[in-house]
Amino acid sequence: MIEFQRIHKNYHLSGQKAHEALKGVHGIIHRGETVALLGPSGSGKSSLLNICSLLDNSYKGRVIIDGEAITKTPEFSIDIRREKIGLIYPGFSLVAAYTVFENIEFPLILNHVPDKIRRARVSDMILKLNLKKYEGFKPDQLTVELKRRVLVARAFINKPVAIIADEPVADLDTRDAVSLTEAIKRIGKETGSSVLIATCDSDLAVSCDRIIHLHDGNIVEHVPLASIQRSKVSEALPWGI
Repeated sequence: MIEFQRIHKNYHLSGQKAHEALKGVHGIIHRGETVALLGPSGSGKSSLLNICSLLDNSYKGRVIIDGEAITKTPEFSIDIRREKIGLIYPGFSLVAAYTVFENIEFPLILNHVPDKIRRARVSDMILKLNLKKYEGFKPDQLTVELKRRVLVARAFINKPVAIIADEPVADLDTRDAVSLTEAIKRIGKETGSSVLIATCDSDLAVSCDRIIHLHDGNIVEHVPLASIQRSKVSEALPWGI
């Protein structure tokens, strides 16, 4: 479970009035639940993701992960992030010198998981994401879609409490985007991870268990999937799409 409480985030630009990116937002993502954080560019999605993933400690409010309130000391944040959070950020590079297997395995090595358990877990994750034929490939031999699958595998390999994803299917065609989104949801339920996906894509959003609308730094509403029809999602959004 991941919870954020009364989160305020300001950006201070030289000679200008402070920009309030987040205005006291709060929410909770339960174990095994996949939630879309939906909003237009500039709504505060990236700011909230960076705070929930403990990449940004300069905010007011509180983040709770697995029942534990997060302190804002860098050392504590690094430990919690390594042990309990998986990140799916397309801009986060795979290690060019490592194979697919080694890239997925790397977080387990950092957490000192025994060799036998480590290799069995990686092999299982490779099968879940249909990467078996590519496990010996290097990143520069992979398509964008396959690289995204490796990023997803690496994020889930530690069976994290929370998965934080920023536009995980951006630039993929519709078929690949749907397939990868379904894989994220399925593995999230299997591992019991709380999955928060930031997106501008209404189709991705309505495929999740719930939608959190974010607009101008405020959460407009929390929408369960059952209350919104896929064809009507644009009408339900206060800013339109």
